Amino acid sequence: MLTKYIKELVDLVGVSSREEEVIRYIFPKFKEYSEDVHVDKLGNIILKIPSKKENVKKLMIFAHMDEIGFIVRKIEPDGFLRIERIGGVSTQILPGFVIDLLGKKGVVKGIIGTPAHHFIKPEDKFSVPQVEKLYIDIGAKSDEEVFQMGIDVGTFGVFESRYLEMPNRIVCGKALDDRAALAVILQFLEESKNISCEWDIYIVAAVMEEFNIRGILPAVHKIKPDAMLGIDITPSCDTPDMYYNDVVLGKGPALCYMNFHGGGTLAGVLPDKQMLEYAEKIFENAAIPYQREISPGIITENAFTLFENEGIPVCNFSIPTRYTHTPVECVSLDDLEMLIQAMKEFIKGLKEDIHFGKDGDYE
Repeated sequence: MLTKYIKELVDLVGVSSREEEVIRYIFPKFKEYSEDVHVDKLGNIILKIPSKKENVKKLMIFAHMDEIGFIVRKIEPDGFLRIERIGGVSTQILPGFVIDLLGKKGVVKGIIGTPAHHFIKPEDKFSVPQVEKLYIDIGAKSDEEVFQMGIDVGTFGVFESRYLEMPNRIVCGKALDDRAALAVILQFLEESKNISCEWDIYIVAAVMEEFNIRGILPAVHKIKPDAMLGIDITPSCDTPDMYYNDVVLGKGPALCYMNFHGGGTLAGVLPDKQMLEYAEKIFENAAIPYQREISPGIITENAFTLFENEGIPVCNFSIPTRYTHTPVECVSLDDLEMLIQAMKEFIKGLKEDIHFGKDGDYE
């Protein structure tokens, strides 16, 4: 089922703020595990799996539904489209890729244009085009033709989906950030039907992470969790051009010790010490391999959720991923399966008297 979930999820369109296709996919599947499922006004899906006791602590597990993409910012008189990025799209790889534009009359295929190789000036051959210079070619001859095709300023687009299964249990496609985590959550729910837990468990499929990272906040305000476990991707450093840390595909999920984004947000995650130590023991006692992640340049929702509701202890489990924020992201099924096992052990070990956070008796 895991590969089935992944393939179906990456084929869906769900650019930030336009997650409806993903919501329609996830919602009925969540309903299989609890009647207590609802969608808030922003689109966050909230599933509650209650313990058998009242007034217990609450753990919130989450992953985001949205993906990076594009928005049309200008239509040229000759029918070419100028675009802006939605989220951190890697501009290095854009020329030549096929884009699905979400037009009013249905999906319109377009190509991000690139100069003919034969005519590129020598001084331009090794430069990366800026996004403001890029354009999409949909075969239109005029702006009027563009409008007739259902495309206008404000139309959203995503990478064309091309799911691929590779040797050594590697799968590849667009939006594995964070659809791989959603597939993990669905498989986790399927395998956890008979697991008892002394905490109430809330599962949240969140919106708009790629655009502003804060789409999850209404769900946090509603649930008021005692602890939060985020599931997202992290760059794998096992290709010839990656060297920053030791995270690789196939050696287990990564436990985040620090991530940080300095590009205007100055936000990141330094996980709660007690929750981190609890997670380490879970992996080690169950003999589940895991890796240690330090990732500047990465930011997840927990960078902001930890300040909500008088403070929330947080922890992140990460999925090693090659070629992040491109249409050819790659993950290992071995890592995903180990992550599912770790999540099951994590909730099984949650006892009533476990406490995360610094508040307590210091006398």
